Formats: sequence, C-alpha cells, structure tokens
Amino acid sequence: MSCHLLFALFIFSIFINSSHLVSPAPNHTQAGTCVLDFKAYENEYMQFVECGDVKEDISKWGADGFPTTLCCRNALTLLSEAMASSLHNSSGQLFLSQQQLLNCKTSFQPQQGMSLSSCGFDNIYFGSSKCSSLVLLDVQDLSQYSDVSKCSHFDHSFDESCADCTSTIMSVRDGLYGKVMDKDDNNVTERAICGIAALVAVAAKQQDDPFLADKFLRCLPLTTRYNKKPAIKKVVLGVLVVAILALLIIGFLIKCVSKKKPIKHVQLKQIATWSGLYWFTKTEIENAMNYENEKINLGRGSAGEVFRGVLPSGQVVAIKHLTKSNTSSSDSFTRELAGLSRLRHPNLVCLFGCCMEDGERYLVYEFCASGNLAQHLLRRDSHLTWEARVRILRECSFALKYLHHHIEGCVVHRDIKLTNILLTEKYEAKLSDFGLSKMMGMEESKVFTDVRGTIGYMDPEYMSNAKLTCASDVYSFGIVALQILSGQKVIELDLDARDQLTRKARDVSMGKRPLSDFVDSRLKGQVDKADFGAILQIAVLCVAKSSTGRPSIEVVFDELDKVYRDMEARKKATPTTSTSSSN
Repeated sequence: MSCHLLFALFIFSIFINSSHLVSPAPNHTQAGTCVLDFKAYENEYMQFVECGDVKEDISKWGADGFPTTLCCRNALTLLSEAMASSLHNSSGQLFLSQQQLLNCKTSFQPQQGMSLSSCGFDNIYFGSSKCSSLVLLDVQDLSQYSDVSKCSHFDHSFDESCADCTSTIMSVRDGLYGKVMDKDDNNVTERAICGIAALVAVAAKQQDDPFLADKFLRCLPLTTRYNKKPAIKKVVLGVLVVAILALLIIGFLIKCVSKKKPIKHVQLKQIATWSGLYWFTKTEIENAMNYENEKINLGRGSAGEVFRGVLPSGQVVAIKHLTKSNTSSSDSFTRELAGLSRLRHPNLVCLFGCCMEDGERYLVYEFCASGNLAQHLLRRDSHLTWEARVRILRECSFALKYLHHHIEGCVVHRDIKLTNILLTEKYEAKLSDFGLSKMMGMEESKVFTDVRGTIGYMDPEYMSNAKLTCASDVYSFGIVALQILSGQKVIELDLDARDQLTRKARDVSMGKRPLSDFVDSRLKGQVDKADFGAILQIAVLCVAKSSTGRPSIEVVFDELDKVYRDMEARKKATPTTSTSSSN
C-alpha cells in the first residue's frame, strides 16, 4: 500500500510542476519539501504490529496487480489518496518526479519500521516505466474511464459496491496497460504501475469521496495476511509444508466429513423439537398471515419479507418468509433456527417456531408492537425520550454481553444496526435477525470468514482482513449508540456518513466542539449532560479503528448500567412526571 501511495505521490508532484499534459518535463522542487499531504489521511491508516519488517517488492504483488499484504495495501491507500488529492490542483501528471519522491521519503512513514522501500514505492516515479510516464489526459481518453461513476458511492450492499468499483478500476488499469504495452506482453511490474495510475486517476475524479482508494483496496481478496519470514527460511519452510501436507489434507477431509455436512430437514426438525419450538404446517402459516383476510407486510430484508400473523389462540406474531431458491436465505434460515433455538434472553427476540414445506421456509417470532429503532429516529412527530434511549442502549449491550459469553462460545451477531433492534409495546429493546451470526468455539478468540454485514456498521478491521472477533459487534454497537445520541436520520449508513459521524463524535468528546453539536435537537434540551457525555465517551471508544483499542462488551454494559441506575435514582429522588418511552 505504501508503494502505491508513494508512486501516486511521485506522479502528482510531476503533474503539479508540469505545464504540458503530454510528456511534461519534471520540475525540480526545493529539496526536502514534500508536495503530498499525508497527515490528512493518516487517521485512515490502520497499523499492524507485523508491518514493521514487511518487504513486498512490486514484482511480487498479487495476480490482481496490487499488494498481497495488508501492510502494503494500507500504505498504498495512504499514498494514492494523497496523490489523488494533489492531482486536483495540478496540470495532470499522475506520478511524482524522482526528486519529489525523494523529498517525501522522510514524511512517508505510515508506522514505525515502514518506508517507501517497504513495498517498492521508492522505484516508482515519473519516467521510471511506461505507465508512470502517463498523464491524467491519457486516462481520460480511455473509453473505460466513462464508467468511473460506478465508484461514486459505496451506499449499496458490500458485495455490489465492491464488484462495481473493482471492475471499473481494473478495466481502466487494463486499458492503460494495453495503451503502453503489446497485447502479448505480460509485464507484471508494468501492469501493477498501471493499476496505481488507474486508482489515482479514478480517486481524483471522485472528489466528494476522499477515501475511495481505501474502500477499493478493502474490496480486493486477501491473498496473504503478512510477509514476515526472512528469505533464508524459505527452504526450511518448504520442507515443513511438504512434510505436513498429507496430515493437513487428512485433517481437512475429516473435518469436512464430520462437521461440514449441511443440516438436513430432519435434523432441523429435531433441533426445533428439542428446543421446544413449534413446527408449523404451511396451512397454519398461511392462515396466520391472512387473518381476517388481511395480509400486513411489516418490512423486507435481504433474506425475505416479514408479515404480521395471528395464531388461533389470538397471539400476534411476526412471520418471516424467506426468499425461495436463495442460497443466502437458506443459510440464514439454518443459522437462525440452529442459533436462536439455544439462545434465551429477555433482550433477544424470541423464536416461537418454524415451517419448511413445499420448498418454502418460514420463521415465527414474537411480535414487537413498536417496530424497529430506525423508524423512531426517522419520525418527525415522535421521538424517543432521553430515558428511553439510555434504557435501550443498556438493554442492547446486555443482550450482547449474553451472546459474547454464551456457554458454548462467543456468538458474534455480525449485523448490529438500527433496523435489527426491535421495540416492544413498552419500548423494551429486542435484538433480532441472527441470519449472519457466527458462533466461535470456547478456545477461539477470532475466526477468518467471509465478510458479511451492512456497510456503515461493519468493523473496518474485519472488512480489511476478514478477521471476525467479538470486538466486531462492539464496533457496530458503537455506531448505533452514536446514532441514538445524535438522532441521525439514516437507516443504512454508507462509509462516508459513518466516517462523518465518528469524526464529529470524537471532536465533541475531545472538547473541540460543544456538546450541543451532537445532541439530537428533538430532545429539546431534556437530557442530562453528564450522562450524555459518559455515553458518548464509551461509544467513541467502541468505534476505535483497531479492535485492540475497543472496550469489551462487559465494560460497555457496566458503564451504561451505571448511567441507567443513576438516572433511575434521580427520578425516585425527584417525584416528577417523566415518560420513558416515545412521545
């Protein structure tokens, strides 16, 4: 990542000091003065201990033409974003001149031990290769450049946003490579430099999204996590790999045979029976959903639709109809049934039963009459009181504390967000939708898995390295807490809105901005400033970019519980009329 950033820097410098768009002669800037502003993006850089001794030459980058290690990808983010920013005010040169690159050598230090040479950026400057000699006009002339709008916003699903932007930048990269090389040539280094040029040019085009490079590089599949082994150990490592290969294969096969078989219909029915869940027939489900010939849709999610239902006993329930012939919805059904069947907590939505018949899948839950939390933050004519917000946050953290300390292992929800927090008639919080949840074994502190969740709420560390931990839920909870405190009127945050929210929260918590800048105006001043500040502080800690900087869910709950108990004590000491629900 460092290589990309320096390379972009090089290009940018030359671009600024050139007066021609085609083959400009590099200008010599004053020695020691770096033309790139790395400080504007240093907060987006995520440090890893393993990066101190990373060495990844550009000729060793992955098949996609970008770094394989997180260390160099993060460094490339820093370099390319700084270059793209500088390109806005330059004449069109993409890369820095050799002197300009040297001038940035001391200022480009993403973290201790890393430099331009760590990722091969020190050899990428204007004129060092064919692609590095291109200018912005060369990129804009490509037909592929017309599709850059696909990278304009990451406000769709993670998979969709990544697919659109990745294909766009790769297409521009291939167009540049075809412009400077023969189609039969396969120059890995040249292709990588063309990729940097494409990334810088597209990022410069999207001026309203200064962190596009970071989002793009997070979308790329991770080939290797880190590259720490000295070259002298390669032979020994190779021998070890060969020696244990047979054992690994045998172990893998045993694991697949014993653990990875899909849960069959009969097994699911047994799970339901053992857990005390009712196995509904399709007729019973349809009768419940069409009570008095009225079918009421409560909402739609990625896995299916939710309808109101009325059982023969008169009990109102929520019935989720999962999308037919959809692999993800099938997985969601299995996760929710197998997961919620063994989870019981007053602040988790209760699963009553299920149905699998004629290829249709249904899940029957308790009905939460007050809808979800997002609906209340969106309504102008109704808002949650301060007391209600404190209680909801406490109850959600209480539910997460239960999940993270389940007797069988930590249950990571993976999709904590406003729409998945339901409210009962008395405004009690219920955490719902366990379709993405994952249980980690008692001995596991982390697992590597596919990146799933909702953009804006997802742990940036998890998005970067696919390492899922309990701290991933803590991050999502922190975002929810900031939304509840500020009353931000959004259901699904995109990355830009998330970053604006967290930066504003940090500024307020550090005293750079007044508390009133963050308090939901609909509270009309009816808020305890000390309690608000205490919750804001814990929420800011929850959204730390690195999981090591976040508090555990026990600490979060203890802090919220203290605020809640103090609030209740003050209410009892002051006999005034105070509602704790919605007005």
